[in-house]
Amino acid sequence: MPARTVLILQHVEVEKPGLILDALDGSGLDVDIRNLIGAPGASLDDLPAASDLAGLVVMGGPMNADDLAGHPALKVERDLLADALRAGTPTLGVCLGAQLLARAQGLTVRTGAELGRESEIGWAPLRDVDRDDPVVGPLADAPAVLHWHGDRIVPGPGTRVLARTDTTECQAFRAGPLAWGLQFHLEVTPGLLDDWLAEPAFATEAGEALGPDAIDRLRGEACAAAPALRPLAERSLAHLRSLFEARANRHGEQAVGGG
Repeated sequence: MPARTVLILQHVEVEKPGLILDALDGSGLDVDIRNLIGAPGASLDDLPAASDLAGLVVMGGPMNADDLAGHPALKVERDLLADALRAGTPTLGVCLGAQLLARAQGLTVRTGAELGRESEIGWAPLRDVDRDDPVVGPLADAPAVLHWHGDRIVPGPGTRVLARTDTTECQAFRAGPLAWGLQFHLEVTPGLLDDWLAEPAFATEAGEALGPDAIDRLRGEACAAAPALRPLAERSLAHLRSLFEARANRHGEQAVGGG
């Protein structure tokens, strides 16, 4: 059968695909959303082979990308990402997913404490955006995107960094021709952010970073950014959708031709 499945891996229930899922609406692709974190003994055998997927998306979460003892499923995800890179499967990693993608490439991920930096939480524009990149390039004109992370990816000498902010030198990177890591949360809409802020752990973390008015500030900035940000995000995600569709169609042609 042709591979028409986009596999989306979540780590916590509230960190949903948001605009990523919206971008796949009407594509005819099958979407398989899974969370391996609570699955004891999870292995690659529990997942489709990366080579059989139309696309792979790995979402964010509060875990450290190197906490393989506390969260063994992260090793499974890292291995799947490495397989996807080898197979040429179009791939997107978001926040923790970007850090796992970086680790699958052999890059280092360091905690904010190791780097002497605070957590980066809030709405702010990207800087030094590679406008030639089809996924990150449209975001050069975004008024702000949502940042919510403490750990940082350390780019290597050959890493194609696509954007940065003042406290994070690698906000986005290219992991080969068909894979992207985004440290920020392009998927988040004002409604999805409300769901995050309804979670006590998120609200507490925001308050520690931004002060007592954190929730009102984050909500207000989300609503202010949304009208200009959403069409730019949709352009970015439309490119990923086109890659997923192209891979699915190639698999279908091979199946029909017996290749």
